[in-house]
Amino acid sequence: MTLDEAIGKALNGDSGDLYALLARGSGLPGVRANLPLARAFAQACASDARGPSLARTMARTSADEAPGGSPLEMIPLCGVLAAGACAARQPKARDEMLVVIHDACDDLRFRVREAAPEALADVGARQGADLLEHVQSFAEGYFHASALLDALVSQTWLPLLHDGAPVVALLERCFALADEAPSAAERWPGYKALVESLEKTIAPLALRFGAPVFAAAAGFARTKDPHLRDMVERSLAHKKLHARFPDELARALDALSAAKKGPRDP
Repeated sequence: MTLDEAIGKALNGDSGDLYALLARGSGLPGVRANLPLARAFAQACASDARGPSLARTMARTSADEAPGGSPLEMIPLCGVLAAGACAARQPKARDEMLVVIHDACDDLRFRVREAAPEALADVGARQGADLLEHVQSFAEGYFHASALLDALVSQTWLPLLHDGAPVVALLERCFALADEAPSAAERWPGYKALVESLEKTIAPLALRFGAPVFAAAAGFARTKDPHLRDMVERSLAHKKLHARFPDELARALDALSAAKKGPRDP
């Protein structure tokens, strides 16, 4: 049975053959899931008006039904990517599908979580800046904010963003989420994911939007957490930033340096 035939049956309520086909072709258990197969499914699913319902059902397959690392994990992974494709191609389904993607961000299974940024970026690639006002809730959770940042700097969404103000506002909200976290959060996987995404995000956004991002980075110097301040400094150590924005970069680095406490007098 072909993928299209299996999808057709699933859209009519019989998903057994589709799930079996996806599981067989999943590449799991293994190091990597078969993402080309998952993406092919997502696009085919999004081409049908019944696709959002199928995507939602698959994405919400529980960890008991589809354990992480098993071939069945392919089912929710495909559902999340299909939610992104449906949101991109079927505007009326966007808000519903964004909820599905949002819920996947802190899924127990890391492959399902990792599908969320790609799904968001797929929507952004179609809707550009119009999507920004609809993803504000992603800046309210650690894994969710991490997924949003990763999607923002994707090669498919970032080139379509031309106004830095709403993007910087989201960056500042995500940084505040990390900055206001309790000290115990440093051990939480979601917090660690958010800090890693912040470090990967600041330089690409600075290269894209320039001065507003450097101003935000300088403002981050006010944090009381030296680890976050060091993270911002590392993120600004990008060769292209030195070449293209020497003055703005110098001001941001000066602010970060000035915020460091001097050594104690013995």
